[in-house]
Amino acid sequence: MSYPKIAKLIETLLSQTESGALPWAQTEKSDMFQASFPRYSIRIYPQRSHNSLEPDYVLQILNDLGDIVEEVSDPDLQSVLETPFLVMRNLYEGARRSAMGVENALDEILDFLDPLA
Repeated sequence: MSYPKIAKLIETLLSQTESGALPWAQTEKSDMFQASFPRYSIRIYPQRSHNSLEPDYVLQILNDLGDIVEEVSDPDLQSVLETPFLVMRNLYEGARRSAMGVENALDEILDFLDPLA
């Protein structure tokens, strides 16, 4: 596994998601989100763990045929990320907010409530 490269990818995805530069979309599953690139796609979703209250967050890289090229979860990244659960959770939450249009919804509601602001 090329975990250092995947860790760099995840950190870059998080940074670009937080800045709003990377758009995410909802998939056929309500808790799975996807960012698309010319030949690949990235998906992120929570996976319930049997022995934990918190889910594991899973990141998949898919090719243009929809085949899973790589799949990692936050426990896999313990050796290459300082806080893999938090990083993956933040990426998931950012992807969800992007896909669901949270910022646009907040802006529209605030504009309605206080049109002079």
